[in-house]
Parts: sequence; C-alpha cells; structure tokens
Amino acid sequence: MEEVSEIEEIYQIYDRMFKRIFNLSSTAIINLINGLFDTNYPLDSNVFFSNKEFVGRTLNRRFADVIVLINGDAYHLEAQMSKDSAIVVRVFEYGFLHAMENRGEEEALIFPEPVVIYLDTEKAIPKTSPLLLRFGNQGTFEFTVRNLVYQEEDLVELNRRKMVVLIPFQLIKLKKLVKKGITKETLKALQNLVQGDILGSIKANLQVGNITKDDAEQLIELTTLLYQHICGHYKELKEAEEMKPLLDGAIELPLDKYRIRIDELEAEKAEVEARNVEMEAEKAEVEAAKAELEAEKAKLAEENRKLRERIMKLEK
Repeated sequence: MEEVSEIEEIYQIYDRMFKRIFNLSSTAIINLINGLFDTNYPLDSNVFFSNKEFVGRTLNRRFADVIVLINGDAYHLEAQMSKDSAIVVRVFEYGFLHAMENRGEEEALIFPEPVVIYLDTEKAIPKTSPLLLRFGNQGTFEFTVRNLVYQEEDLVELNRRKMVVLIPFQLIKLKKLVKKGITKETLKALQNLVQGDILGSIKANLQVGNITKDDAEQLIELTTLLYQHICGHYKELKEAEEMKPLLDGAIELPLDKYRIRIDELEAEKAEVEARNVEMEAEKAEVEAAKAELEAEKAKLAEENRKLRERIMKLEK
C-alpha cells in the first residue's frame, strides 16, 4: 500500500475535521450558512445533506466536501489548505453532478451556491474565481466561485456572523507562532489563542444560543484533537511543558453549576449513608448491650428467687 506523506496526512486531518463539523446541530449549520452566504434562514429550517459521492464519466468516485440543503436550497462548501488553480473546475464538476442527480421535471440544471474556504493564510487569493463556459454561438458564460480566506477574517466579525463552527481552525495560527521560536511571549500568545480566541468564542456563542451545549462540547473536543495533532508535528511544541495544560478546565458551561450541585449532593448522600452505617453499627452495639443487660437481669432475678427459697426453708 502506498505510504501517505506527512503533508498529505496533515491535509487529511483538516479535511476530515472540516467534514466532522457538519455533524453539529441544525442550529449551528444554519447559522454557518447564513454567515457564509448572507442569507437569513430561520433556525427551524429543514437541513439536509446531499449525497457527497458521485460517479464521474471515467467511473471513478469523486467526493465533494459538503453539499447542504437548507429548505431545499443547495450550498456547496469546499475546504482548501493551499491555493489550487484547479479548484474552480472541481467545484463546477461537483455542482454539475449534483444538478444532474437532482433534476426535476423542468428542463433546468440547478447548481448549488458554491464557496471555497481557505483554512490557512494564503496570499493572492481573489474574492472570486471565475470559470469561463463557452457554448459556441450561444455565447460565453462566467461561472463564479466565491473564496473565503479564513485566517484573514476578523474574529469579531466571524462571531457576529455566527460562524463559530469553524473556530477550531484558528489553531492553524500555531504554525506561524512556532516559526518565531518557543519563548515566553510565544507561549503567552498561544495560550491567548486557545483560551481567549477559541474557547472564549465557543463560550460566548453558547451563551447567546448560536450553538447548543453539545455543539460546544464537540467543538472543544475537535479543538483538543487538532491541538494535539499540531503539537505532535512540531518538536518545539512537543517539548514545551507549558503547552500541556492549556485546555484543562477551559470553559464553564451553563449547566456546570447544576453538575457541581449534583456532585455536592452525591457527596452529602455518601456522608449520610456512611453515617447511617455508623448508626446501624451503634444500634447493633446498643442492642447487644441491651441483650446482655437483660441476660444479666434475668440471671440476677433467678439468683434472687433461689435466695428467697432458701430463706423460706430456713424460716421453717
């Protein structure tokens, strides 16, 4: 079996993680689509994920990143780590295959609305990428794909647009920080990145209802996994002891106070049960002492009876 290069392995991690975020709640996904495409779908909209596996004309299977339908409207999201001149062609191909697969009775091919999200910082990425479609005498048409360079987006603006599901990819900034060398200033910046930017955004979005509690927990888990993966690929980070506890106890969820109270009640219950055991033991000791006392009382009564009998015999 052909070995996967380290670079390909890293890209696969990001690719799988990008797909994984679409297992989050409909609330989180609808907010993401609204933020990406400037739409205004209500949170009770129907969310459906189209078949992402297509068979091309050469019978090879091709995979689009994500095609999601909101109330029947299709959106195609592709994730890229680096610039790819062929991406616009692939987006068109996936869109065409989706349109062919979902043809209705009318003579029309309805393409999903596309966007390419560049997860890493990329220079010279235009806002849109055009693809010219020439149909002879019918004319030339321009198919346009919008590009979003995630690392260049302002975090405050991303949160305003409720796109928090992409927040684990803020960790890609680790690479740039590591290149500056592991210093106290770097570690502080790393800690601010994790604690403030990432976990702070998750907490804030949870509190205002942009994501669910389960979404928040999954985003923290994804952040942790990606964090561990990145640290594992950088010797400098792997050897920096200060990096290890960054995610411990990082966020307090709204129900945590109830969990804490439940723990307190469980501890109180354990104390009461232990006290009950002690009381039962003390009760058993009292009962044993009582039984012993009754036996002693019976013995004295018997001796007293025999003594009276002897006295009565002497008096005769």
